[in-house]
Amino acid sequence: MASSPSQRDYSAPCPGCGAPVHFSSAQASFAVCEFCRSTVVRDGEVLKRVGSMAEVFEDYSPLRIGASGMFKRNGKPEPFTLVGRAQYKSGAGNWSEWMVTLSNGDLAYLSEDNGSFVFALPWTPPGWDVKAFSPQQWRMGREVAAGSESFTVTSIQDAQLLAAQGELAQLPALGKSFKLVELRNDKDQILSVDFSGKQPSFTLGVPVQLDGLQMQGLRDAAATKKEEGRHFNCPKCGAVVPVRFDSTKAMSCPSCGSLVDMSKGMGGELSYAEQRKKVKSAIPLGREGTLEGLKWQVVGFQRRIGRGLGEDEDDSFEWDEYLLYNQKAGFSFIVDSEDGWSTGRVINGAPKLNKSGTTATYLQRKYQRDYAYLAETQYAEGEFYWPVFKGQKSSNVDYANGGKQSTLALETANNETTWTHGQRVSAQTLAKAFGVDKLKDRSQVSPLSGSGFSWGTILFWLFVLLFFLPLLKACIFSPSCDPRTDPNCSYSRSSSGSYGGYTSGGSHK
Repeated sequence: MASSPSQRDYSAPCPGCGAPVHFSSAQASFAVCEFCRSTVVRDGEVLKRVGSMAEVFEDYSPLRIGASGMFKRNGKPEPFTLVGRAQYKSGAGNWSEWMVTLSNGDLAYLSEDNGSFVFALPWTPPGWDVKAFSPQQWRMGREVAAGSESFTVTSIQDAQLLAAQGELAQLPALGKSFKLVELRNDKDQILSVDFSGKQPSFTLGVPVQLDGLQMQGLRDAAATKKEEGRHFNCPKCGAVVPVRFDSTKAMSCPSCGSLVDMSKGMGGELSYAEQRKKVKSAIPLGREGTLEGLKWQVVGFQRRIGRGLGEDEDDSFEWDEYLLYNQKAGFSFIVDSEDGWSTGRVINGAPKLNKSGTTATYLQRKYQRDYAYLAETQYAEGEFYWPVFKGQKSSNVDYANGGKQSTLALETANNETTWTHGQRVSAQTLAKAFGVDKLKDRSQVSPLSGSGFSWGTILFWLFVLLFFLPLLKACIFSPSCDPRTDPNCSYSRSSSGSYGGYTSGGSHK
């Protein structure tokens, strides 16, 4: 006999196989039978079978149903338990969203986000009257007010449910596309709008670390990283490829160098791209170093090329990116560009832009727009928490403060934007930290070194430059122009280098 559905704990026989299906929250309407994988919905005191659910793919997440923790809600610790999971995919990659039940029976969500996690609660944005998705209403970069808060649209995705298990508040039709909109602000708040149901649902989240949630009952790290479960055979050469991180979405084969897409999980069909020419990194993969008191390890390396909007391919430039990992702090970046070396971290929020987009404000500091360009991944090696592939393209805008000592990098790809905050660091500091003999600082290289120019040639071109200087002054653009809309507008190239963590392959939706 079923227990009363008005109670928080509710059990009833599965209409598919008769096994008990348990609900720990009165707000959970759907569940997936763990025995026959029937999808059931609560209807009074009985359950109705509405379909069959695909089996979740192994993503080696440290989370599992039944794990518990503590979350500060309104300044007070609130116990919670994981009761369900849904796996989704979009153009930005695949991700998991965990259903959480709080001590009072309320529901919440714990989701992946750029290599970390977001804890979100249902929320009704003040003053909103949203009924359905409208392309005119939701545009990338649009600023939207919600009561006293202001958010920027940072992601618009066509998503699909891949699989689910346990209890769920709502359940989109399996494999049917629906719209997901994500908005962020400069307070690191993340507002998600889900259009999978008859009415849109809203959640407001904040970034969290699993250590900070005091999680108990997580999957045993040793069990999830057994050799037989944490490797695959390269689809190109058949060599064994060991996988280190739970969040890995792409990695290179150490034998043939092919770049393998793992965004669908290791159980799915693996696609790959050949990389015939190896690029040697200045800081070797696997090398460990200490920066600002934290010990980091180099786990990924990318070479990317950029070209200013409206510029020819001959005017392209390149930079190198290093993905770093620390067990407590997660992921960060080192960038080697024409402006020198810098470190960077992906930020969960979105800096506030002025109306013309020429300034960005982050942590009460203003950054001036420096350069807009298109970027492309030319080579990648190592392990990455977002889907990386050869030829991957993005649209980038760099902002700088204090003579480029501090920077913001905005990347847009697949209708998703991500911001990274960077800080200048000396080549000597990095060389000492990672035990490298010497690192070349591109910003200190003379433009004439190795050119073979004579002083006579230099004086001749100096005379030509002085002669044409009045004409050049007439062509200098207004600093308020927008290179994305004005073909006559351009910026001096900074090549500060963007940071490749914009597509998390599982950002909170």
